[in-house]
Amino acid sequence: MLIFDFRLVYENHYKEVTTRGTSEVYSCCPGWTLITNRSHGCNKPVCSKPCLNGGKCVRPELCACLPGFSGPQCENTDSIAAVTCSKPCLNGGKCSKHGICSCLKGYSGVHCEIDMKTHCPFSCLNGGTCVSGECACRRGFTGRRCERDIDECIEEKPCDQICHNTHGSFRCQCREDFVLQPDEQSCKKENDDGGIEAKDLEFELLDKRLLKLETMMGESHKNDVSKDDLRNVYRDINHISEDVSDLKNKINDMENYKSDLHVFKSKLSYIEKKAEKVDDLMLKYDRMKKCAFNNKICI
Repeated sequence: MLIFDFRLVYENHYKEVTTRGTSEVYSCCPGWTLITNRSHGCNKPVCSKPCLNGGKCVRPELCACLPGFSGPQCENTDSIAAVTCSKPCLNGGKCSKHGICSCLKGYSGVHCEIDMKTHCPFSCLNGGTCVSGECACRRGFTGRRCERDIDECIEEKPCDQICHNTHGSFRCQCREDFVLQPDEQSCKKENDDGGIEAKDLEFELLDKRLLKLETMMGESHKNDVSKDDLRNVYRDINHISEDVSDLKNKINDMENYKSDLHVFKSKLSYIEKKAEKVDDLMLKYDRMKKCAFNNKICI
């Protein structure tokens, strides 16, 4: 590696030229120039080719290089083998000793030519658009490349009765004797002006399940099956029954809020969650019944 040893020496690199005017001007010697137009000395060296990789021009046509660089323009990163990149590194990138551009944060590419703020490293699918280097997906899709379809039927539950997931969307269907409404999500009983008839049917089914569950719990209690668990189950049943009764009262008032579809859907979602609790209780009862049949204590 070449090592430069410099000594600072002040010299005059100009000559006096007398003109017919009343002032003196400087005419710099070759390889030197004025620092500014108002300078009184030619103390700035000139390098016809720019010094690269942080190097500085210290004497005419002589660059002082930073450690790790060498060459007339500090273009080499290895004094033994002058390694250069095939093309200049862009956007502030530097050529490494392996001849590869090392890019600043936010840029990529062989020559650091790609601005990651406006470019995605991969194509966005299903109509997604690239925003700040990431894919912004259309409604109904998700994933790094918007490659995954969202199952709205599971995550959003948008339909009154039956939901069919489709590519990027969903389709609602009503049970027999019910008609799909203009919003393509709500179901209404045929020849009936009741706006929430479909969900009334759901409440009837829920009430029947609760009644059946309470009956079975009573029979199990006669056999003294896991009394502590039964006490907890009874408590849960009472809570759910109260919630269902409260929800039925709220649903009856929803005719006054037909214009607010969002409120209606949120209440329906709440009802579905309560119905799921009933499923959990049914599973819990089945487990206790099996334990009682095998003369075991359920925990």
